[in-house]
Amino acid sequence: MKTKPDFSFFCALLLWFPIQLFGHAGNLDLNGGHYWGQSYHCHMTACEMPDTFDFGRRSRDSLLTDYRKREKFFNEDDWSFEQDFDGDCQSTRQEMLVITSRSDVRYTNPRNCVVRTGEWLDEYTGELFEVAVKLEVDHVIPRMYAHTHGGDRWMPEKKLQFANDPLNIMLVERREVKRKRDRGPSRYLPRDEFQCEYINLWDQISDKYNLQLSASDRSTISRMRDDCTESILDQDQ
Repeated sequence: MKTKPDFSFFCALLLWFPIQLFGHAGNLDLNGGHYWGQSYHCHMTACEMPDTFDFGRRSRDSLLTDYRKREKFFNEDDWSFEQDFDGDCQSTRQEMLVITSRSDVRYTNPRNCVVRTGEWLDEYTGELFEVAVKLEVDHVIPRMYAHTHGGDRWMPEKKLQFANDPLNIMLVERREVKRKRDRGPSRYLPRDEFQCEYINLWDQISDKYNLQLSASDRSTISRMRDDCTESILDQDQ
């Protein structure tokens, strides 16, 4: 039986985030350190400081910024999305499976913790799926992308809000998620029929979090936004 969308889950997120304000990740990143609020602490020899914490850096990245160098400072614990924020035994993934299913969902156990079957449209590929394990959570703007493009300086609760924001979460076929990886619009786009909406989502999410996109991605979004507008005008004629 399909559960009606329980938006108390999202309210619980808003209450939970501030509690994490002064928490720090349990594990160290590949660099041997971790973030603490808007600072970074090293715990191992040869640990480096992220360039985003260099007092001499510009407030915005330049065309010469090497985003790949920031990847080693990414910590999954800071951007977790597989947690049960509202205490109903369903993680963010399970909540999204319930809310987005086109039919009544069935669960793997009587407590309704894990979704087994339903009907979901993978917007990236246009395929329909009835078995939940065939789908993977994809962040429209990947967490790694957000981290390397200025998100590493965010406070802990903002990182968690981004990772669990329903606006930024899609359920996508596993192979397609691997194909997309952490790429922006200049290097990955979904099927033609969903590209305009996909670009619009990148616009909305980056504006919502004041995220700086790379020059190539900004150029792609701007070009495609114009193409999408022209297409709509042509259909109205």
